[in-house]
Amino acid sequence: MPHTARNKRTSIPAQKRLQVTDDDGWTHVTSGSNVRRVSRSTRSTAQPNRKPSSRRTDAEPVLGPAEAPSQLTFAELQTQYAGYREKWMSSETWAGLQAHMKEQMRSRQRIAHDEPGAMGVVDGIVSIGLGSPSGFLRDGWVDRRNVSMYQLAALESIMNQLSRPDDDIPFSFPVYVQDPVFNALDTALLESLGMIVVPNPVGFERVTRNTLLFCPGAERKHLELVLPSNPCLVLGGPLESSDSDGIAEYVARTRSRTLVPFAAQEHAFWNMRLYCREEE
Repeated sequence: MPHTARNKRTSIPAQKRLQVTDDDGWTHVTSGSNVRRVSRSTRSTAQPNRKPSSRRTDAEPVLGPAEAPSQLTFAELQTQYAGYREKWMSSETWAGLQAHMKEQMRSRQRIAHDEPGAMGVVDGIVSIGLGSPSGFLRDGWVDRRNVSMYQLAALESIMNQLSRPDDDIPFSFPVYVQDPVFNALDTALLESLGMIVVPNPVGFERVTRNTLLFCPGAERKHLELVLPSNPCLVLGGPLESSDSDGIAEYVARTRSRTLVPFAAQEHAFWNMRLYCREEE
């Protein structure tokens, strides 16, 4: 029998994303030769003010509150947290992050001065996936309390840093924290720090262009929900290795700095970055 003629498909090589570090130490993502090369007009219908969908699939596991030790009291939890906070505040990791935050605050204050109506600093913080500072996860099999404690200390220090800009009057803004594993002790601790515990999906809906998104433990599906809102600052990641188009588009609009390794618990901030949206 004669062979059927078939047209061979021409394979198109995948465009690689490259990272370029400028003289100030900030990393930018580039596709090919253009650092800011990203298609926005052909992207889907995501709008900055559009609220993310809260629909869940039947296969998505339902997480419940973490199980705290039966004898643990709120006073003991506060004492434990104070110890973690002290280690974080004295770390080189926080010293470096604090310097980067001050740099970004000054930059955004200049924007506010030059553009009437622009926000000088963030108008809110949203934390996604912090985890439980007091309890065990997955029926007691997973203990990541120390990671959550250190990350909470980082969140609180950032909140305090942003609410006290240099040479300016202190101001307040909402700090929303969302994680289904929070138990009663966690909620009490977070609220004692001035944070607002919200249920799913309220935290997703609070992310705007002027938000600092704190997401060390956020899953990819959560990032795909919130990054289209184009938050001005993101602490989490690393995001560069993601194969998600939505996440890659956000990264292409930012510059980033990697945090100094945290000696007390490297896993708590492993390869984490501060992402800053570049203004157009």
